[in-house]
Amino acid sequence: MVTRNERTWVDTTRSTPRTSQYAGAADRTLRVLIWKPEHSGSLPVLLMAHGFGGLPEKFDAFARTVAAAGFVVAAPAFPLTNDNAPGGHDAGFRDFINQPVDLSFVLSQLLQASRTPPDPLAGTIDTAAIAVLGHSLGGTTAVGLTRKACCVDDRVRALILVAAAVPLADAFGSDAAVIDLPTLIIQGTADQSVAYTTAPAYYEHIGPPRFLLGLIGVDHSEALESQVEPPLPAREATQRASITFLDAVFRDASARFRATLSDFAAAGDIVRSDPGETS
Repeated sequence: MVTRNERTWVDTTRSTPRTSQYAGAADRTLRVLIWKPEHSGSLPVLLMAHGFGGLPEKFDAFARTVAAAGFVVAAPAFPLTNDNAPGGHDAGFRDFINQPVDLSFVLSQLLQASRTPPDPLAGTIDTAAIAVLGHSLGGTTAVGLTRKACCVDDRVRALILVAAAVPLADAFGSDAAVIDLPTLIIQGTADQSVAYTTAPAYYEHIGPPRFLLGLIGVDHSEALESQVEPPLPAREATQRASITFLDAVFRDASARFRATLSDFAAAGDIVRSDPGETS
C-alpha cells in the first residue's frame, strides 16, 4: 500500500519575486506531496521537479508506482511556475532560476523530518540514497541542482531527466566539476516541446555513468503525467527504466537495469549506455 501526504514548507531566507501579475512575497512557500510505501526501515528518496505549468499531482500515478517499488517520492509545487501559481504560471517563467535552491530546501526539510520523531517520516529515509528526476523545465532545474557551479547539491547521488529542457540550463552559468553522477536521460522522439536532439547532445556533454533511452513516437508529457491505468506504454517504459536505474544505483542491481535497456533496444527504442569503468 502507498500513502500520499501533503506538507507545506516555507523558506524564510529567500523571497518570491514580483511578476506582472503578482506582487511577490518575502519568503518562498513550497507545497510538497510525499508518496511512501508501508515499509519499515530507511528507503531511497526520489525528489521530482515538475515542468512549466506542472503540478505534483500530475505525477501521481508514476509516483505511486515508484513508491510501491520501495522509494519515498516527494514533489514540490514551485512558487511561480506551477499551474496554480499566483498571477498565472505564464508570468512566472523566469523564476525557474530560483528553483534548484527550492529543491535543496525541500530536500533539507525531508531529511530533517526523517531525523525527528514522532514525524511520520522519521527513520524512513536513507540519507545516502537520494535521486532527483526533472521533467521539462523541471529537468532544467535538476541540471542546475546537480551540474551547475551555482547550485550543485552533492547530497544527490543520481539524476533522471525526462523530456528535459536542457539548453535553458545555460542560465545557471558554468558547469560544476561533477564526478561520477549516474544519469539517465529519457526522451520521446516525437516530442513537440523539447526537440529529441537535445537528449543525445546532452548525453555527449556529460561523463559516465550515463544512459540514454529514446522512446520512439512518444511526445512530451505522457511518459510521466498520464494517469491512465493500466499505464500507457510510454509511462510504463519510464517507470520501468527509472525503477531499474535507481535499483542499480542504490541496490546493486545493475544486471537488471542492463537487461531492461536490452529489452528496450530489442523493441526498437534508442538505447545508449556508458556505465564507465566501475560498472
